[in-house]
Amino acid sequence: MDTAWSGPRLGAGSVGALARIGWTVLGILAVSGTGARAESIDEAMGWALRSSFDRKADDERQAAVEAQVISGWEAFLPTMGYAVNRRLDSKIKYSPDFVSDPTVPGGTDALQRWQPNTSGFQLSLPLFDGFKRYNDLQAARSASAAGRGLQDAKAQQILLDTASAYLAVLRDRAIVQLREAAIADVSKVARSVALRREVHDATNAEAALAESRVIAATISLEQAKSNLVASETELVRLAGPAANPTALPLVPNALLPSSLGELRGILVRANPTLVAARLDAESAAFTAKASYAQFLPQLSLEVTHGRRGPVSLTPYRVQDTSTMLQALIPIYQPGEFGNVAREHAIARQKSYVAQDLENTLIAQATAAFKQRRSTIEQVGQAEQRVRKITRAVQGRQMELRLGSMTVVDILNTVAELAEARVAKINLEFARDRATYALAAVVNRLRG
Repeated sequence: MDTAWSGPRLGAGSVGALARIGWTVLGILAVSGTGARAESIDEAMGWALRSSFDRKADDERQAAVEAQVISGWEAFLPTMGYAVNRRLDSKIKYSPDFVSDPTVPGGTDALQRWQPNTSGFQLSLPLFDGFKRYNDLQAARSASAAGRGLQDAKAQQILLDTASAYLAVLRDRAIVQLREAAIADVSKVARSVALRREVHDATNAEAALAESRVIAATISLEQAKSNLVASETELVRLAGPAANPTALPLVPNALLPSSLGELRGILVRANPTLVAARLDAESAAFTAKASYAQFLPQLSLEVTHGRRGPVSLTPYRVQDTSTMLQALIPIYQPGEFGNVAREHAIARQKSYVAQDLENTLIAQATAAFKQRRSTIEQVGQAEQRVRKITRAVQGRQMELRLGSMTVVDILNTVAELAEARVAKINLEFARDRATYALAAVVNRLRG
């Protein structure tokens, strides 16, 4: 693995900025920025993954999906209950009524005159439901597997965000120190011009220009400090108040595929978002199959054991234990054809979404892979540029003392050196972040 950019470490200016701003927006930053021990990027990523409320929320979402799988298995079990029916009002009449006077004591009236009060146990076991329970279970299992893919995608995103924030803090601290060095360089030129003006060897315009460059460098420093505060605040949000990235990280270049073809193959197989999209489409396909159950016969086993109260003037009670096979042959139910069409349309939609996501991810990963290689080359060129400008500044300072170089030329060279150093640091940050981003795409980041 390669070491990240070898920029300068934390300077006094950034600590001062934290101390000034932390009292009003994030007091804990002032403490963590000065007294906390150095924390590696792996430690910060691990802390972020363990403490992220976003991930905890996603874990609860997955728990709800896993519960649907349990419900799918329970659907194969019988339905049991204890039923109680109490008569509020009931009267049954017969025509002709063969019992002329049912109230006559000498007669026996066994005809049902009202609905009985009943109570007892009921058990219903579906034997065949058109494969609805089976397809619903398979849909739930696919949805659960898709949810685990989304969990992996969430973890990779948290790790990538934390690594990016960690690298951003290092970048901004390096830029702050570079801006402080740039102020020192410009101020040195300004003092030299002021001394020369006293002996009438420099004009007022040259002195004013040098002073304006000092002001411009000071503004750039304040902007750099502001960016540093924002970066540290974001890192504290992700990795906690103890995060103190003063150690340069080892960028995980070894986690990346060696070729573009290998990257595409791993992405298609292992990208968690893509895997989740495919499984979601599979779950929708099982749900579409389950919709056909409404056209097929339903067969169930019904078992009852209970008591029935008197139904006539003859006061006897009945205890009933029955086992019956019940078949229901559907003829027509409103909305059943529309339901089948809807479920199949949803399944096709999710299949198309998964395919489009695959094409999108491949295109994005291909572009990121090529851009990273280009950025690596740009970093090498930026290093050469900084070395050449450094030599140019040294030469022009000597030429200025000899009188063959103007103040404007030396100020422009110093400013270009500062911008070249900042550009180099930004390129190194882009290179290292692209490495982590590609590792996240192929599901290889670990906290």
